[in-house]
Amino acid sequence: MSLSSIGLVFRSKFTLVFAVMVAAVFVLAACSSDSDDAKTGGTLRIGTTADSVTLDPALLTTNPDIWVAKNVYNNIVSWSHELTVQPELALSWEANDDLTSYTFKLREDVKFHSGKDFKAEDVVFTIKRLIDPDLASPARGQLDFITDVVAVDDYTVRFDLVSSNAFLPEALALYQGKVLNSQVDLDTLTKEADGTGAFILEEHITGERAVLKRNPDYWEDGKPYVDEVIFFFMADAQTRLEALKGNSIDIVVPLGAAEAAGLEGTAGVKVSQVASGSYMVIAMENDEPPFDNILVRKALQLATDRDSIQKASYFGLGVPGGDHPIPPTDPFYNPNSAAPAYDPEAAKEHLAEAGYPDGITVTLHTAPVFGGLVAMAVAFKESAAPAGINVEIERGPADSYWANVWLTESMVTVHWFHRDPNGALSIVYKSDAPWNEAHYYSDEIDQLIKDAQAARTFDDRKAIYGEIQEILTDEVPRIIPFFMPVLLGMRDNVDGVFAHPGNNFIVKDAQLRSD
Repeated sequence: MSLSSIGLVFRSKFTLVFAVMVAAVFVLAACSSDSDDAKTGGTLRIGTTADSVTLDPALLTTNPDIWVAKNVYNNIVSWSHELTVQPELALSWEANDDLTSYTFKLREDVKFHSGKDFKAEDVVFTIKRLIDPDLASPARGQLDFITDVVAVDDYTVRFDLVSSNAFLPEALALYQGKVLNSQVDLDTLTKEADGTGAFILEEHITGERAVLKRNPDYWEDGKPYVDEVIFFFMADAQTRLEALKGNSIDIVVPLGAAEAAGLEGTAGVKVSQVASGSYMVIAMENDEPPFDNILVRKALQLATDRDSIQKASYFGLGVPGGDHPIPPTDPFYNPNSAAPAYDPEAAKEHLAEAGYPDGITVTLHTAPVFGGLVAMAVAFKESAAPAGINVEIERGPADSYWANVWLTESMVTVHWFHRDPNGALSIVYKSDAPWNEAHYYSDEIDQLIKDAQAARTFDDRKAIYGEIQEILTDEVPRIIPFFMPVLLGMRDNVDGVFAHPGNNFIVKDAQLRSD
């Protein structure tokens, strides 16, 4: 089976839908993006969040760490702007007839920043580390169908799978899948890096900055274009915006809808937007009271005014969610899985049946780690009040939210980047997933995810995913009010950087035009 057909029928349908979506990229300021005057060289200054945890690719969690790593390392495959899987360190791949084994041909012209030649041994080392249960990488839930990784020769690697699986290429594009030097000192991975990417990590100071220098031996001819990239870690969103307006930085990432609106009409600034399967969510630990009672979760679902939450937190941008991670724009979406309409009176009835006739009080933890999360929490509080649900909001600091609140408190707000259905389900809903933030344990869902991986046709896979969506909407392990676009703010002399539907913030194509 060749590269062009490896994804079977579903990939072409998926690509068609998202190609239309990606065509919606636009700028809010009337500024030229013509690259005729672009130049090589210069320093690209990026303002991002300050919630750094680790630079170890296998354990990546937070935005600044992910985006630094994306520009220092490479995957063997990656997502294009059209959300198709494209070669990166791999040249091509093919599967056997029953999709139980895949063979990848690798590039022979790649060196790590330390000077070591990139070879199949590095892929083997990287993937075996990711699937090692002792490491507990969040990637393991998406890769646990791999039984072995074998270096056939220096530039050929074979993946053996536990059963038929059409999703291996997509799974290898996950952001923890950065290929490591097999000779790396693992003790250095949290603060140092030896990648094959377009930039070399020169300095990383937690809470302050990361400095990246141009890799003169990068394998893509002529790239990168800028000499230096500096990530400034800035916890406050307004501080990032003011720095962009004042030309102290060139790019703001991430950018929420309210922040984007605040940039509209600002001279010298533009905003790129693209539709996405990214979403914000209210996650509840299903094994902790009161959320262990499905009637309480259903009451919260009925007390969710999705329209008002979407308007309050994202200026109405995006599309409504159905309390599962597959958006209406996805070819696998099941229209019968839409969430029930806002109905506070019905929510009260569910609460009374659950043993709370006088209402209930819950604590929702949030932080400004992503534009719109705090606003979503406030809008949800207002939405739930008429149902007799008192939502007490605990707002914490952004720089410690992922380490100290998420996966610790029983009710939290979270944002998730776009993933294909297999990745979106495997990383959160599988019983043994390290990022199972809802503590949702379902043998039925676990098996259906495996069944979808092994399905040979688009229609079979669509039927399975449709069943999963209906179950998740009915059981309400998490509330997903809406799916949001990806936004990116930048100075208008920046070319070659666009909002990516998968939030892949990679700046190897960035160029700075002379003013």
